[in-house]
Amino acid sequence: MTGWKLFSHSIGMISRNFQQAVQIFLVPLVLIAVVIFAMVGQMASELTMHGNGTTVPIGMVGPGILLKIFLLSLVVALISMWGVVAWHRYVLLEEMPKGWIPRLNPSNMLMYLLRSLQLMLVSMICILPVAFIGSAIMQAGGVIGALLMAVCFVAVLVFVSRMVLVLPAAAIGASFGLGEALRATKGQWPTFLAVGFFIFLANVAASVILLGLSSIPWLMSVVQLGFSAVLSLLNISILTTLYGYFVEKRPI
Repeated sequence: MTGWKLFSHSIGMISRNFQQAVQIFLVPLVLIAVVIFAMVGQMASELTMHGNGTTVPIGMVGPGILLKIFLLSLVVALISMWGVVAWHRYVLLEEMPKGWIPRLNPSNMLMYLLRSLQLMLVSMICILPVAFIGSAIMQAGGVIGALLMAVCFVAVLVFVSRMVLVLPAAAIGASFGLGEALRATKGQWPTFLAVGFFIFLANVAASVILLGLSSIPWLMSVVQLGFSAVLSLLNISILTTLYGYFVEKRPI
């Protein structure tokens, strides 16, 4: 099954290049943790009344806090893309990491951000009509309507997932748009459905393990951080593998 081969190849990509993965992602992850800790701590103090420690109601949150939340999200996204772009370039262009500071590729990071925003917009355009029509079908059709809506949502997600190949392309500076991504993956919806299913199973397995550790909160938190890092890297590696297989015609 091609879907399983792509998924297992992505896992092997991480295990075979574990040292390089640590070199590329360690510093960005530490920076993200520091930024989040600093910003969240500052915002938490601003959201708390001085004196009696009463928390400010959410409706009274000022524009300054909302602006800081937006800036925090943007900074975290940019730092994340620093590592993600470096990983794509390492795998696809063999751009080896040197030391513990990943190479900065500002133009590629910007294009990656713009492509991500483009995909988000396309996703919203595709999902909103399905959600609107699906809610009406659910009310009219009960269980059958709910199943139909679920099928429609999966179909939309598979359609959008075929376009994510523009992200690795942006990372390596290739001229590759949404239409080209759809043409490169034409007729491959079963493969994308299978890959999505295996990603879902990996997340379920992680959730089950965390549930089993719920009686030991500190250990659960540590393991949760580890799972988050591994699953994020797995998703990025799957993107890289899909681009290499469908666009560059690399064997798996």
